[in-house]
Amino acid sequence: ENVLLIDADLRAPSVHRFFKGDNSPGLTDYLGSNAKMGLKSLVRETHLSGLRIIPAGKPSRFASELLAKERMGPLFKEIQTELPGHVIIIDSPPVLATPDPLVLGRQVDGVIMVIRAGKTPKDYLAKALSSFNSNKILGVVLNGADLGLGSKYYYYYSSNGRG
Repeated sequence: ENVLLIDADLRAPSVHRFFKGDNSPGLTDYLGSNAKMGLKSLVRETHLSGLRIIPAGKPSRFASELLAKERMGPLFKEIQTELPGHVIIIDSPPVLATPDPLVLGRQVDGVIMVIRAGKTPKDYLAKALSSFNSNKILGVVLNGADLGLGSKYYYYYSSNGRG
């Protein structure tokens, strides 16, 4: 698969750090500028085959306003034209922390909720899920789960060529 990962956490950008790259120019620069900035100036290659990123750009206190701008639609259209066949994944801040994910949720085909095992309270998850149209929820990813002895058993046999 070819994937474009967009860092839309405009308040606390982090995707660029995982790939040891610059944060600007990025999404805030594109959305906050009236200048004709093209997609090619935003997209960065990564060391992972098939993965490209658009960094967030300079952090902004006006993230919701930027994400709600009319420039998001043309950006998505330009991505479809310039990067055909790419799956677009948008990283956003936590749903209950800011209105930004809800603004983005109106512009995307689907939402995958990422939660941390043992950290995200069930009522927070329920509230976050109910914030979106149920037709938009594609699934939930559970990070940091301790799978117990079963997973260690499987790992032992699979790593020794017996699994």
